[in-house]
Amino acid sequence: MTSNIAKSINATNKDARELPVMRLLEYMTNLLQQWNNKNRKSAMETSTELGEKYDRLLRENLIASEQMTVRPAMEKLYTVFEGVRRNIVCLEEGTCSCGKFQMDELPCPHAWAVLKNQ
Repeated sequence: MTSNIAKSINATNKDARELPVMRLLEYMTNLLQQWNNKNRKSAMETSTELGEKYDRLLRENLIASEQMTVRPAMEKLYTVFEGVRRNIVCLEEGTCSCGKFQMDELPCPHAWAVLKNQ
């Protein structure tokens, strides 16, 4: 299998392209389900340990997020209230107006608050 999904599918369904449309679609559905299941199993068996420093940082940020209120602004964009302060979190871009999400590349307390409320 190549890394290009289109090339992988084309190489795999060479013979199936001669089938009637409904059978071809059924074949393609089964093929993609098999690939997704195989990749899901592989991902579930993969784990990595964070270093103690980063594990502690994530726990501290999670605890700090407990008192925050989240209000959706748009899809993937949220306003997080921390007392009278307000921060904007964009999950799609991995950014927060506090700057810690981008700098640490780990969820800041504001991002944790959003992630917990989804």
